Amino acid sequence: MKTRLITAGVGIPVTLGAMWAAGYYPFVLTCVVLLLCLIGVHEALRTAGADKVKLIYIPCFVYGVTVLLVPYIGDRVKMYGVIMAASMIYLFVMFGILLKKHSVLRIETVCTSMVLTMFVALPFMAVELIYFTMSESHIIGIILVTYCLLVSWVADGGAYFVGSAIGKHKLAPVLSPKKTIEGSVGGFVISMIISVCSAYVYADVLNYRPDGINYVNLAAITAVCILMSMFGDISFSTVKRQYGIKDFGNLLPGHGGVLDRFDSVLFVCPTFYMLNYLLPILK
Repeated sequence: MKTRLITAGVGIPVTLGAMWAAGYYPFVLTCVVLLLCLIGVHEALRTAGADKVKLIYIPCFVYGVTVLLVPYIGDRVKMYGVIMAASMIYLFVMFGILLKKHSVLRIETVCTSMVLTMFVALPFMAVELIYFTMSESHIIGIILVTYCLLVSWVADGGAYFVGSAIGKHKLAPVLSPKKTIEGSVGGFVISMIISVCSAYVYADVLNYRPDGINYVNLAAITAVCILMSMFGDISFSTVKRQYGIKDFGNLLPGHGGVLDRFDSVLFVCPTFYMLNYLLPILK
């Protein structure tokens, strides 16, 4: 617990500093997201057992870098076209490696590596899309990205502390023994209150968003995102359980690796980005 708090005490100021810088310099966000993505892809490939055939790292890393540079194209139709082309080429190359290394490489490893790599790279791309396309201002863009982090991490932290205090009924005893129904409900309520109230303070009390926010849409999107953050958490717990590991990595003492810390974020950011088209939150 002490190690976890120390890491958070160091990590939160660093994260806030990076977010502040990214509000003025877009390349800062790209560099941070790219670094996290490549570390996450490495953790995913190592988990899948792909580290036994190093050749497989090259197309996975190239795909991750390509996807994260796509938002700089600007035109949405061209972006989707590049993503489709990159994904198909990535698929062909990965199966080419399978043919070349079939004596030492199993198709299960190749498929798992592809799925996990895409599931790391594409959601991290959603972070950039939120930043670049959901607002005319880089400052507002970084606020929206920060909001997604807030929703995810407050739900996770709230569930942890409420579950530790009053949790009795297991949510998923086999997949994640420490998670409780009480903790999940507590995390949902705490994240809902803190996230929406933070948006209100930012937009209306401090008047940083004079055009206002549609709070009905924001509340609906936030509720879905909180549920998706829990879904992401339990999904990656399932992956770890399947492979018999405790953490994906040890980059963050007390928290594990990038995928351990950003598992819920990887579900929240794409959800937030997609739902905003149905329920716009910015007036």
